[in-house]
Amino acid sequence: MQSSTHSDIISQPEENITGTQAIIWTPPFIVFFAALLGFGLGIASLITFIWLNSGLYSVERVAMVYSVVLMVAWLVVLLTGHSWWVRGGALFGLIWAACNFGGFWLSKHGVGAQDPLTIQIHAATSSALLAGALCLSVARVRLKLWDAILLWLVLLAFCAYLGYSYLKVPAGTSSLIFIEGRIVSWTLYLSLAVWWLRPSCWRDQPGLTFLFGLATFLLIVLNRSSTLTTEQNVFFLQVSFLCLLLAAIRVFQEEWRLHRQTNH
Repeated sequence: MQSSTHSDIISQPEENITGTQAIIWTPPFIVFFAALLGFGLGIASLITFIWLNSGLYSVERVAMVYSVVLMVAWLVVLLTGHSWWVRGGALFGLIWAACNFGGFWLSKHGVGAQDPLTIQIHAATSSALLAGALCLSVARVRLKLWDAILLWLVLLAFCAYLGYSYLKVPAGTSSLIFIEGRIVSWTLYLSLAVWWLRPSCWRDQPGLTFLFGLATFLLIVLNRSSTLTTEQNVFFLQVSFLCLLLAAIRVFQEEWRLHRQTNH
């Protein structure tokens, strides 16, 4: 009786220890990230519903507000970044948001989509997105042979396409404006390739790869539709902004974690 009682006393703490080890705690950042994602999608749906049924504000005004939020987010990443690649990506993200703000501001004040100034702003916006993708996609990635091959192919294909476009400029059309119009679409395609066609990105930073790639994919679809007058396009425009905001927050979280490790 005494031996069995003694064994029960010994086994009980062991069971408690095993049960304690089986508990899985969710990191606070994941909870915050998921909550922000749900909140952002809800806000996007509400804004789209109000725009569609009341017309209290324009799509341009909504896009400018999102652009300002993204400028603040990328500025914070730029100030807290440790790697030069991360700082470069944040700088180009800041430029992208600023150019995006300028493009929607011009649209709100009656400047047409085919106006040379609008085309130049869109070319600068998409070019900044590609530059940011190149910087951030190599910042925390163990580069392989395919990464180098793809990045060189991206550069060569882009230069070759610009040269081909220059030779095919229609008569009576400005060469610069024609090429800038081609830059808008091709830089978006190349940005998507930089993220989603590299296994190293999916292996080392799958979250950023998915978010940046999804945002770029949505921008490609919106660019092809060339209109923001439908309910679906207005909603997915906000989703693309939300993806970029979540990506900026994820980059900041990683840089903040490295900062705390360095200080300790």
